[in-house]
Amino acid sequence: MPVNRSLFQRSEMVELVRGIHTSSDLGQYHEGHAEDRNPFDLTSYRWPNSLSPLNTQWLERNNGCEWIYFEAQPLCNRPAEFYWLTPIGHQYCLMVHFYVNRWLRNAGNPFREQRSPIDNYRDLMEKIMETVVVELSESASLEKASIANPEGHYPFVNCTDTLVKEAKHTLYMWSGKGYTDENQPRQGGDHRAPKEDVAAFIDQRIQPHPLPGCLAIGPAYVEIEKTPNCNSEPIAIANNR
Repeated sequence: MPVNRSLFQRSEMVELVRGIHTSSDLGQYHEGHAEDRNPFDLTSYRWPNSLSPLNTQWLERNNGCEWIYFEAQPLCNRPAEFYWLTPIGHQYCLMVHFYVNRWLRNAGNPFREQRSPIDNYRDLMEKIMETVVVELSESASLEKASIANPEGHYPFVNCTDTLVKEAKHTLYMWSGKGYTDENQPRQGGDHRAPKEDVAAFIDQRIQPHPLPGCLAIGPAYVEIEKTPNCNSEPIAIANNR
């Protein structure tokens, strides 16, 4: 962190989340292919690796500790990911990172992996996080006390409408990978899912879902044309601790 900036400032934690996306595979793109699969098409197609951040929210958990939380929906050969971050000093934060790899027969892509619901993994994650208690050192407690956040101010960084559109196309294009539809010819058949089914899955996946202890939660996505910096107003959650 630059001098005179602190991760105890909520806005700096948001910038950290943004940095995770720009510096890791979460915000990167992979090589795609043409819809007609024309071998003579030399266009370089670039598709997003993940739809993230999703379900971004601020949480208050054990010992009054504040966390910023978000999820990442894979769009190609990647796990589902869940991130919890809380500051433990001006320059340091604790990050708890869960990822879920699912291997199912005849389900070689994230869309087809829905046959193994993510709910059980979420429940396990919650049980683990219920046991996590963060106790700041004396020096870190003094650092925290020196920083004032505006009351009720919970900034966010959210995925954009443009990324949601890209995600629908990417997930549709990969929905036949490692999957064979028994109703289609094994050779030469199109084993991708219907576009409307993929779009409906993404529309459902981006909906905000408050976790226990939620203080504020962001919207499903932001319109990048209207909000270039991707910040958005949170939805306050009361009496949910």
